[in-house]
Amino acid sequence: MKQTRESLGLDKLFALIDAKGELATSVKRHKLARQHVKQTELQAEYRHQQQFMKQISSSKALKAKLEDIFVHMQELSISHVKQVDCLLLHEFFELKSFLWQYMQLCDVLSNAGLASLHPLPDLAELFELLDPDGNKLPSFRISPLYSTQLTKLWDKQLTLSQSLKQARHQDLAEARQALDMPSLKEEFVLSRHRQELVSRLLATRHFVVINENLANYSFKLADSPIALKIKQEIESLRNAIAEEETCILQNLSNKVQACISDLEIAYHSTGELSWDHCLAEFSIQYGCCIPELLPWYDDRFPGISITAAANLPLKLYLETHNRSYQALDFSFSNDANLITGPNMGGKTTALITLGQLCSLAALGIPLPAKQATLPIYDHVYYNHNSNDNSENLSSFGREVVAFNAALQKKGRTLMLLDEFAKGTNPAEGEAICLAVIKYLSATAHTLVAATHFTAPAKLEGIAHFSIKGIGEKDFSHLQMLPEGDMKSRLKLLSEAMDYALISLPGTSNPPQCAVKIATILGLPKEILEIIDNGEMIIAKA
Repeated sequence: MKQTRESLGLDKLFALIDAKGELATSVKRHKLARQHVKQTELQAEYRHQQQFMKQISSSKALKAKLEDIFVHMQELSISHVKQVDCLLLHEFFELKSFLWQYMQLCDVLSNAGLASLHPLPDLAELFELLDPDGNKLPSFRISPLYSTQLTKLWDKQLTLSQSLKQARHQDLAEARQALDMPSLKEEFVLSRHRQELVSRLLATRHFVVINENLANYSFKLADSPIALKIKQEIESLRNAIAEEETCILQNLSNKVQACISDLEIAYHSTGELSWDHCLAEFSIQYGCCIPELLPWYDDRFPGISITAAANLPLKLYLETHNRSYQALDFSFSNDANLITGPNMGGKTTALITLGQLCSLAALGIPLPAKQATLPIYDHVYYNHNSNDNSENLSSFGREVVAFNAALQKKGRTLMLLDEFAKGTNPAEGEAICLAVIKYLSATAHTLVAATHFTAPAKLEGIAHFSIKGIGEKDFSHLQMLPEGDMKSRLKLLSEAMDYALISLPGTSNPPQCAVKIATILGLPKEILEIIDNGEMIIAKA
């Protein structure tokens, strides 16, 4: 899976799906890691996305409201809520914040006619449980309304705090009078150089040293017996308050766990809705379509038909460099297909684009295309892996090992072979490529192979396609261009290339135009003359 994601550029494509908020980001990570999703589940997800697309594309206000809600949605550990004996204060804060956002979401969806997409239990009573003051805010505190005993304890604590303040004020006044220092504060720092004053303060009962270093003393007003007694009472009261608050939290936790089933459904539905919304926005932004998923009947290939497909990362890259992108059409009715055509003609791009779209469909993601009907594959295999730098195997060896591994996987695989066996000598490479294509054509897998070898094009029962390439008029024009920098020639060559796939009659020879392209790219005339002479000799033979 990792190799496929890298070789098909899926991570770059997934990065274009903008998940807003912590919950949506978590759901995106989970959704992209799925494998073997049931077709019925994918179809349901696509229906939800389509309804979201319809609504948010026609209402900017709805789009803004949903974005604001989802961006503030935080993750909750529902399993923790189910299992823990007593939720902590910050966990109630997180729970109430979720409930507040959830209730806002339910209202917005109801007004937009989207409330039926996923089950949305009514959690108003649970929210009110955590909002006894009726403030209707996402924050949580232990309200005095939860306990009359707690209210009494808090009132007593306030009274004692005021008494302590008065006692300390009186103690400070006595210290100022005793030391004849009317500007003294409850806490201060004094330099050691003021030895006489330091000695006076050290000898008095009114202040104690709370810190000292080589340069200074830090003094603090000492507690009088009255102040000390009040502090002890406050400390005892704090313990009683903590015990009462714990009882309140325990009682609330029990009531929350009694609603855990509905809470779990609501949290799951919210995650699903955030993903539906995320993909709907992705689809609108990049002009995607909801595909029609074709079933497999008796293991027969149902065909692939895609109109105006785009490799989005490549398309966006070209557009940032002021270059046009040509969308591709795919129409495969045969489960074994061969693509031939010129170098730089887009065969690799065609394979990658097809691999991307089939991978997206298997994850329930809208496809960057105008229209698409295709089956769902258990796996997508593409034989290129530029990041594999194994020291123990050649490129050909790595290709064979990866291909063998792909064959071992259970289920249907879309096999995308790009110049298979080109890493070995041409004669053996062509024989191996021919054998692999012939073998795969007799399996339940779907094959789309791009090659320059001639032998595979002679196989019976293989649908043959070619990149349309450059027309003769364009070739003539490009060959007559004055010598210039290579960057300009490559740009002109790319613009003249028609990347459309055209169907060829069975067992047709692959088109040959490498010499023409080499000519356009400035291959020395002397080499071209040698090639011409060689062709003449071959022709006479």
